[in-house]
Amino acid sequence: MTLLNPRTATALVAAGLALATPAVAAAAFTPERPECIAPANPGGGWDTICRTSANVLQKTGALKSTMYVTNMPGGSGAVAIANVIVKRKGDGDLIVAASNSLSFTMAAGRTPHTYADVIPIAQIAAEYGGFFVKADSKYKNLADVVAALKANPASVTFSGGSAPGSLDHIKLAVFAKAAGIDPTKMVYVPFQGGGEAMTALLGGHTDAATIDLAEASAQIEAGKVRCLALLSDKRSTKFKDLLTAQEQGVKVTFPTWRGLYMAPGASPEAVAFWTETVKKMLASPEWNKEREKLGWEPAGRFGDEFKTFVQEEHTRYKTLLKELGFQK
Repeated sequence: MTLLNPRTATALVAAGLALATPAVAAAAFTPERPECIAPANPGGGWDTICRTSANVLQKTGALKSTMYVTNMPGGSGAVAIANVIVKRKGDGDLIVAASNSLSFTMAAGRTPHTYADVIPIAQIAAEYGGFFVKADSKYKNLADVVAALKANPASVTFSGGSAPGSLDHIKLAVFAKAAGIDPTKMVYVPFQGGGEAMTALLGGHTDAATIDLAEASAQIEAGKVRCLALLSDKRSTKFKDLLTAQEQGVKVTFPTWRGLYMAPGASPEAVAFWTETVKKMLASPEWNKEREKLGWEPAGRFGDEFKTFVQEEHTRYKTLLKELGFQK
């Protein structure tokens, strides 16, 4: 038998541990009761993140037990993140749906928490936001809405799935500023999720909805709503006939992302498990089939890259809120 000196043995052990990370760390953890919190009511983007992820993870066998989806609406993500930080600290079974709607909640100071208080895991998709009207709306195109708003900024009511000063409202405000309209004089009606905003539109309670494409896709396909414009620099890969605002003379884009974070204090093994599991999910045919069905665009950021992304976004959004007149 060959004996190794202690220094060599220590180096080999360290090398072995390095090679084992994160795969071995992930293998060392299995969630007993996997759960995804959607910080809004059913039917919106956050709910879709959780239910689509749960569905794909079950189909692919990435999770051996059922993933539960818990809807926790309130304050455009403020209620959910407070609950996770205070009551679910260290819970490695839990993942939480996120998007830049939560980034605005943080930037506006409607929650004392930031992404530094939780564990950002991944961006899982990109999405286009836009403006939608009922099929029989008098507004036939974006130019009709712009003309009405320039004549009277309060003449068109918009429903959205987030609080005032949050994502859906900001999409409207950024568009208004680009079109030469005072965003502070426009009428925005907030709801607890895109599903409720769509219900308000279909019920005739608002003239338009400023929500994301996935939240409107089913009603577009059913012929019940029309898209006036997408706030993107290119057309949707699924709905190729939908015009962008830029194509109609309003030079504005506003990308939306979908992602996940974990509770603070979760073990490194739990973080490694969910990171590797989500990576595999995004690479699966099952995920891409569902993503394409929703009209989501492929995108992925993980670990430090994703943490840096959300931190920088937080800083940009604080500046934007001041520029739009929503914050002093």
